[in-house]
Amino acid sequence: MAFLRKIWDWIVKQIYKVPFDKWLHFIAGLLVAALTVITFHFKWCIAPALFAGIAKEAFDYFTTKKVEWLDLLATVIGGLIIQIFALLG
Repeated sequence: MAFLRKIWDWIVKQIYKVPFDKWLHFIAGLLVAALTVITFHFKWCIAPALFAGIAKEAFDYFTTKKVEWLDLLATVIGGLIIQIFALLG
């Protein structure tokens, strides 16, 4: 049981290391993909999440001249989670 507690504590520490901004991108990817599946019954819901991430980074580029690839990755990972469930369901 102590071994599982150590694993859990390590996972929680890793989660707390992720910046809040990346969690927002992750949640946005989840929402875009989930709304795509629910609204349009479109099984390949990772595409709109990818498009949303690219659009956000394009907006950031034109306004601040900075692109954060990890933001795009976090958005796509959120979409990927829903994509997995959409394909399994």
